[in-house]
Amino acid sequence: MTTSQATLSEKVQFKLHGVKLKAMGFGLKLMPIRDTQVFTGATGIDELAKKIGASNLRKALIVTTPGAVKRGYSTKVIEALARCGIDAVVFENVIPDPTFTTVNEGLAVLKANHCDCAIALGGGSVMDAAKAMIVAATNDKPVEALMGMRKGKNNPLPFYAIPTTSGTGSEVTNAAVISEDNAEDGTHTKRFMIDSRTVARAAVLDPSLSTSLPDHITSETGMDALTHAMEAYLSKLSNPESDALAIEAIGQIFKFLPICYEDGGNLEARQAMAQASLTAGKAFRKVMLGYVHAISHQLGAVYGTAHGLGNAMLLPLVVDYSKEKMADKLAKLAIATGLGTTQTDDGQLAQLVVDKLTSLNKQLNIPSQLEALKAEDIPNLALRSYAEALKIHAAPKYMGKRDIEKLLTNLL
Repeated sequence: MTTSQATLSEKVQFKLHGVKLKAMGFGLKLMPIRDTQVFTGATGIDELAKKIGASNLRKALIVTTPGAVKRGYSTKVIEALARCGIDAVVFENVIPDPTFTTVNEGLAVLKANHCDCAIALGGGSVMDAAKAMIVAATNDKPVEALMGMRKGKNNPLPFYAIPTTSGTGSEVTNAAVISEDNAEDGTHTKRFMIDSRTVARAAVLDPSLSTSLPDHITSETGMDALTHAMEAYLSKLSNPESDALAIEAIGQIFKFLPICYEDGGNLEARQAMAQASLTAGKAFRKVMLGYVHAISHQLGAVYGTAHGLGNAMLLPLVVDYSKEKMADKLAKLAIATGLGTTQTDDGQLAQLVVDKLTSLNKQLNIPSQLEALKAEDIPNLALRSYAEALKIHAAPKYMGKRDIEKLLTNLL
C-alpha cells in the first residue's frame, strides 16, 4: 500500500481543505450550467452561423491561431457567417498557454471592431483566451482582476466554440486558464477563471478539422481528455451523473484514441474522440480535478511542457498512488470498460486500470521521462503543485510535498 509521507502540518491542512471542499462542492451543485447546443459533422459550421445570425448578432471576433488560418479553417467560418449576414474579424495570435498580454491584444481587436460575440476556433488555449476576452469586454476591470470565481459583475459577450482538437472539452466547461507573463526566472504562473457564463452557447464538432493534427498532438490532447475523465471519476466531489459521463468518455477514449493516432484520417474515430472530449468536460466541470493537473500545470509553467503531455506522463503515476484508496471505484471502471470481470478482486481490477494507462502511453509513444526536468527543481515544483491542489482541486487521496517530490523523481 502506498503510504503518504505528509507531515503533521500538511495533514492539518488536508483537514481544513476537506471542510472548504464540502462548501465548494455545495456551491458547484447550485451553479447553473448552460446546455451547449452541439452541431456535428461537415454542416456544423453552417448551422452555427445560422444560429448566431438568428440571435441578432452582427460582428464576430474569431479567436484562433496562425495554423488554423493557414489551413483555411478561419476562411470557412468567415464565409459561413457572411452567408448569414454576419461580419467577422480574425485575431490569430493565440499561443499555447496564453498570457494576459495575448488576451489584452485580442481584447483590443474586439473593442476596436465593435464585435458583439466571439468564436473560438482551435484547441484549449484558444478557448481559454476567448473566454477571458468575453468577460473583460463587458466589465471595466483589468483582465488580471477577473481571475477567480465569477469576478465579472456583468454578463460576458455571447461565446461559441469550434474545437480543432479533442482534448480540453473547454467548449462545455466553466473554466479558463491564463498564464502570467514570464517572470524574471522565465516561469509563468497559471491563473484560473471560473465562470459558468463562459460555457459556449453552441459548439461545432467537425471531425475533419482534426484530421491534419500531427500524431503527437493527437495523442497528447486525447490523453488530456482522458485525464479530465479519470480525475472527475476519482474526485471527492464525484456523483452518479459525473461518474456516468466519465465512464462513457473513458471507454470511448480507450477505444478510439489509438485509432486516431494510427489513422488520423479516420473520421468516425475523430468524431468519437471529439464527443468523448466534450463528455469528459461535462464530467469534471462540477466536481473539479486532481494532482495530475496540479503538477502538470507547474511543468508547463516552469519548462513549457505541453499540458496534454504532462498529464499523460503523470496520469498512471497519480492513479497508482490512489489505487488502494479508490480500489472499489477503479474496479467498477475496469469492468465497465472491459478490462476485467466480476470474478476478479477489486485490488487486481484497480491494477488493471493502472496497467491500461501505462500501456496506452506506450502505444501512443508518450515518453516516460521528461528531459527538461531537473532534480534541483523538484522541491519547488512540489511546493507549487501542493499549493494549487489545496486551492482548486478535489483529489481522492492527499499528497504532501514529499509525496509529490517522490512521484516527480519517476520522470527523471
